[in-house]
Amino acid sequence: MTTSDWEQWQGSWQSEQIKAEVLDVLIDRTRRARSAVALTRVLSGVAAVFALLVVAAALYHAGNALEITLGGIVALGIIATWAVDSSNHARALESVEAGPEEYAAVRRALCSRRIRFVYLAWIVVALDIVFLVPWWIGGFAIHGFGFHWDQIATIWGPLALMGWFVVWAGRMRARSVAELGRLSGR
Repeated sequence: MTTSDWEQWQGSWQSEQIKAEVLDVLIDRTRRARSAVALTRVLSGVAAVFALLVVAAALYHAGNALEITLGGIVALGIIATWAVDSSNHARALESVEAGPEEYAAVRRALCSRRIRFVYLAWIVVALDIVFLVPWWIGGFAIHGFGFHWDQIATIWGPLALMGWFVVWAGRMRARSVAELGRLSGR
């Protein structure tokens, strides 16, 4: 926060008779909301890199040219989705206004950013599933079907992790949509 921001908020505080404690709380909340926006960007990168690592590990054991081609297409799709998400993040805080309304503006930007992160998460998981299902089917033919360590590590564990991630992201989206509604006064 710059000195001019503080001066502008202090002028607003003095003119509207807002208590200094309330202003300090708003400033602290704004800082935390900005940090949450940055954390969401990091989570987007982690999700994309993890999905790419899953594809790369599966490609290492690809059984035929179709699996290799499908894995390459999925990897490119994940990279493209990540690039679009990064582009959206660059604009996430551009509309934040200075002054007393900054907290609400930053919270709206955070909610919008989280919703876009959820879309990234869902697309990345869908792309991974598109690649992994044929890879798993090919693996069943070679390794068999069951619940031994190899199947748990390469099929059931990643599938459970992806399912958990989709549900977690859905809950994040629901909370963000609800908060956007409250901020908009609906």
